[in-house]
Amino acid sequence: MSSPSSEIFRRGVQIQKRTLIAWSAALVLLALSVVGAWPSMEESGALEDFSSGISPEMAAAFGIDQISSASGYLKGNLYAVLLPLLLGLMAVTATAALTGGDEEAGRLELLLALPVARRTVFLVRFLCVTFGLALTSILVWLSVYGSVVSFDMDVSGGGVAAVTLTVGLLAVLHAGVAYAVVGFGFGRGPALGGAAGVLVVGYLLHAIAPMSDSLEPLANISPWEWALGSDPLLNGVPWGGVALLVVLSAAIVAAGTYAVDRRDVKNA
Repeated sequence: MSSPSSEIFRRGVQIQKRTLIAWSAALVLLALSVVGAWPSMEESGALEDFSSGISPEMAAAFGIDQISSASGYLKGNLYAVLLPLLLGLMAVTATAALTGGDEEAGRLELLLALPVARRTVFLVRFLCVTFGLALTSILVWLSVYGSVVSFDMDVSGGGVAAVTLTVGLLAVLHAGVAYAVVGFGFGRGPALGGAAGVLVVGYLLHAIAPMSDSLEPLANISPWEWALGSDPLLNGVPWGGVALLVVLSAAIVAAGTYAVDRRDVKNA
């Protein structure tokens, strides 16, 4: 990475430092609280009847169909919905702020005056977000894995690493959606709304479509399905899904980078 690009990266990380610390701390505390509740929930036997009044299809949609087991508990209370949704929102808000938000506020003008291509400025900002997501995902993984070992839960360390990886890549994909929206000149607001909408619709396709025979094929186009459909907590890394997430993320970011290099940058 050249010197101007390194400076842009450093500034980008510095700008999001406080929000990154806040998001990371919140997600780590969430993970610790979920795993920490396992011993008391297991001893009480409350998990046995938790999903008894829910149809099997609805239980599967919320990831609680096997909640009485250690892996099912971890999946249903953390990895099936909550962590992917929160990490995705973190990715979308950070990307929209560092790209569209700074552009609309005029804070990118100084960076664009540096001897570096406009596309590089935006792309490095996206890499700042990716760095933050990777750091947060690693902290969550370490917290969950350490807690699983401490409480002697019947969950494999490889499974925890696999599901954390796929959830992190899912967040990167939605960061890419926000980046592309800004790249095409639609600004921070549309980037937030559009990427968040894609995140929610993807979950609905993944969770709700399998309940209907006619809609079930639609689940296969959901990035949530690529990331979580094969239950990586139990079955390990879904390499096909990972490849789809990486390729689609790269294509979306490439489209946004191409577009931003061929439009006027907004002034404050």
